[in-house]
Amino acid sequence: MYSSRVAVIQAPNQISRTLLATEFICIFFVLPILFTINLRGTHPFPFILASGFFAAFYLLNDKGFSRASFGDLFSLRDHGKRIIITFFSLALLLTLLTVVLVKPEYLFNYPRHKTTLWLTIMIFYPLLAVYPQELFYRAFLFRRYRSLFPGEQSMVFVSALTFGFAHIIYGNIPAVLLTLIGGYLFGLTYKRSKSILVVSLEHALYGCLLYTIGLGQFIHTSVTHM
Repeated sequence: MYSSRVAVIQAPNQISRTLLATEFICIFFVLPILFTINLRGTHPFPFILASGFFAAFYLLNDKGFSRASFGDLFSLRDHGKRIIITFFSLALLLTLLTVVLVKPEYLFNYPRHKTTLWLTIMIFYPLLAVYPQELFYRAFLFRRYRSLFPGEQSMVFVSALTFGFAHIIYGNIPAVLLTLIGGYLFGLTYKRSKSILVVSLEHALYGCLLYTIGLGQFIHTSVTHM
């Protein structure tokens, strides 16, 4: 009698886990592939906003999710130094890579020749693109799929993988590699700080850096040709 009860309890749990895994694969892998095939060249901005609103709605309706995470800046006291040191180290490396491995003429192309567009990106990119992505790829992903990937370090790797894979829509390898590395850094910061705002500030630093030093061409539909 006892074993039959256990079997009845385990079956729905297994079904729920399978459905959740299927949902995860469809959202984070199938949808980017479909977008790449059917909407190549379409700017993903509306989809980024939509995913951010969806994630915010989900998190706000999750009573176990801390509302403080949306705007917590206190974590900067513990993580700000690491974020800044890592950023300046990687900023130097990326700038050198732009000059040596990409094209020297790309360096500071936007600030020098497209100043208005560059300033627009610097202002609106963090607000309208970065924060929604962090809602979706960090807060929502960590919260919704934690049962599929035991241990928060696993979630960091999954977050990096899904974030990098999403950038196949730009049709170039640098976009995937850059965002794979960025996704790992952002996942690590979110794991440690539990602050969407703090990890968004870190994300904004790197995104604005790429647009400034000439690598933004790889992660923006409208700048595929500089």
